[in-house]
Amino acid sequence: MQKNKILNKTWILATIIATYLLTSCGGKQAKPVKIEYVDFVEQLDQLSQKHCGVAELNQIRSQHPLFFKVWFSEIMDYSKFVNFPDSVIADRFNYWVQVNRPVFQSLKKHYSIHTSWKPSLEQQWGNLTQRLPNTPVPVVYGYMSQFSNYNTFTIPQEKIIKQKDTVTTPLILGFSKEMFMNDTFPLYKALDVPSFYERYNDPKQIPTMMIWNYLNSTYAPQHRIKTMIDQMMFDGKMWALLVEISDQTNSYDILGYTQTEWAMMEKEQGQIWKHFLDQKALFSSDFNEYRRYFVYGNKTFGAGIPADCPPMIGSFIGMKVIQKYQSETGASWEEIFKETDAAKILRISGYNPAR
Repeated sequence: MQKNKILNKTWILATIIATYLLTSCGGKQAKPVKIEYVDFVEQLDQLSQKHCGVAELNQIRSQHPLFFKVWFSEIMDYSKFVNFPDSVIADRFNYWVQVNRPVFQSLKKHYSIHTSWKPSLEQQWGNLTQRLPNTPVPVVYGYMSQFSNYNTFTIPQEKIIKQKDTVTTPLILGFSKEMFMNDTFPLYKALDVPSFYERYNDPKQIPTMMIWNYLNSTYAPQHRIKTMIDQMMFDGKMWALLVEISDQTNSYDILGYTQTEWAMMEKEQGQIWKHFLDQKALFSSDFNEYRRYFVYGNKTFGAGIPADCPPMIGSFIGMKVIQKYQSETGASWEEIFKETDAAKILRISGYNPAR
């Protein structure tokens, strides 16, 4: 009897510890959040079934005022028609909607199959709010960007005064649905989309790309990036957090790398770091001098760089520094994003793989 009691107490204690580990800030998975989704492409498809006139244009404007303003003006570039009559704008918009009806249908078919990104986003957003508790829950729009590089965008939450009342607008995240169709969409090749886009067009990367865009738009203003090390530490924060909150099996998948490329960067950290030091690049304020370490592409190019070097090695090393800094200090993610002294982070981390 006594033995059973001890076993029961041990089991209860183990359960309590396991529950704590899973639900505390140190736990991997938090409770998923419920996110509102707006399929704007579906609405465009409905408009394509009839003539879209001024009344229809105004209706969709009023239905999605914040989103529509950004999408219509900046992504679709209709701001150039700002002084034109609504009738002219509506005619042009109607033509675009009609022409793209086949694309809308392709998107509908694709996303009827690829649905796992939604629960993944809700899980990862829950993990994000666990690390950064002041993060609001977004409204997510799926839109079409005409195969541009506007694959995601963010409209930040904002407090505005309306008739003496304070109104909080929602955080809006958007993703361009046609830019996440992996190799199932023949128009990629027909439109000569840059080959490196293939790194970032898997539907499972939608959560990562939207969260990255949110973090960038939210925290970049306070970081005042002036040198390479500033860029490295800021990118490193975002990458390290994305890896930590991901519900995917492999970190390299969500960031657009193959297993071979990721293993190479892991193995060659010392050589990459030595290259930065040899080039005296870390504290350079000449963006053109160090931009090659951070730009999207299939390779990192330049003197002293191996021919098969993966892209964005500056961001990768930044992630490694942040991970080392976090392990050395035990800092929370709020504290990490609040600390904007990049040189201080590097010094405290003690990161130096070239030794």
